[in-house]
Amino acid sequence: METLSHFRTIEELVKVLDREKTLFRDMFERRKSLAYRTVIAMEVVDYRRERIQYLIDHGVIHENGDFLEMEDVYVQFFEEVLDMNEEISVSSVKEYLDSLKENINYYLQETNENRKNQYLSNVRKTLRRIGLRTLKNIIDLKRNVDTAYKQEPNYKIKKSRLANLDEKRKSIKVLIKECEMMMEGEVVFFKMAADPEMQRTTMDVRNDFTEADHNLLEIEHQIIDYINQIEQQSLLFKKIRKLKYLKDQLTWREETNIVRVIEGKNPLWMEKRPYNRIFLSLDMLRSSEEAYSIIRKIAGRTIVRRLARTEADPLDETYMHDSIEEVNAVNMTELWNAFKAQGNHLFAFIKDYSYKQQHTLGDYINLYCQMATLHSEELRITDDYEQYDKIEYALIYAS
Repeated sequence: METLSHFRTIEELVKVLDREKTLFRDMFERRKSLAYRTVIAMEVVDYRRERIQYLIDHGVIHENGDFLEMEDVYVQFFEEVLDMNEEISVSSVKEYLDSLKENINYYLQETNENRKNQYLSNVRKTLRRIGLRTLKNIIDLKRNVDTAYKQEPNYKIKKSRLANLDEKRKSIKVLIKECEMMMEGEVVFFKMAADPEMQRTTMDVRNDFTEADHNLLEIEHQIIDYINQIEQQSLLFKKIRKLKYLKDQLTWREETNIVRVIEGKNPLWMEKRPYNRIFLSLDMLRSSEEAYSIIRKIAGRTIVRRLARTEADPLDETYMHDSIEEVNAVNMTELWNAFKAQGNHLFAFIKDYSYKQQHTLGDYINLYCQMATLHSEELRITDDYEQYDKIEYALIYAS
């Protein structure tokens, strides 16, 4: 059996993760399809086969024919860190409980203070992991319950998935009870290890379990509600399918009460009342005394008061005199018509054109670019170039 290489330092692992981050991102996004071809990976790594082989040798990915797959340990790592895993790991909590019991027993039997402190530290870490893992499992459980009900198209599979998730809910609840009983039963240990850090850790875990109990109760109600809805939908589907069969056999009028039921329904009451907006005439609002009295009544109900009107300030005398402002603008239509009527190239025409105001070289360049952009389909752009004041431009003619 060929032995895989392994990463010797964290720096080496982080360096590889950073170098192949694009490849890992693409493979992680397609982790469920299992269809990441080696050809695609070669494009990502710039066709350097040794980079892919390095990952294979170090157990990061493995090759399956023409496809590449990321190893499960890295998939689980990314899912855990990014909070995208769908599996509910009840077994991990059970392992933590076993480890917790072992470290407590080691602590009680150990006589060396340094090793006792090490076991005590292991107990604190394991307690925190149990609390965090329990809350994480409940979050995953709730997400899986919603996904199973809303996205699974098969009614039998949907009901079976919800039943299995309910069993996992019960397993989580049993593990919580076991951990609480163990914490209450290990009175000797918690009296001997009654330091502030352990007390705070124990309190945090109990608070996590309290929150978990409330969430598990809510999930239980949600699962029961979903299963009842599935039963009702399944029963309705069976009735519709049977009614469809009787209709195809032309016996549904005689063998069912469908006609009487439909005749007794009046679904129009469920429709919204139509509302048509009618706009009143402005002339009528100005001249009609009746319209004025109605407006006064509406204003009184909505507490609309007439705003006090004040006389506006007199206009400034400068606004009463005409002022003329000259803008350095060019009529582009007139410029284009003049260009089409002559035979010189575009830049020479723009430079020699008779303007009303003086223009700079920058203005000539702007006009040259605007004309070439606005009338690109009506111009003939050649491959010849000329220079003017160290600026090179293409020779463009009217087509």
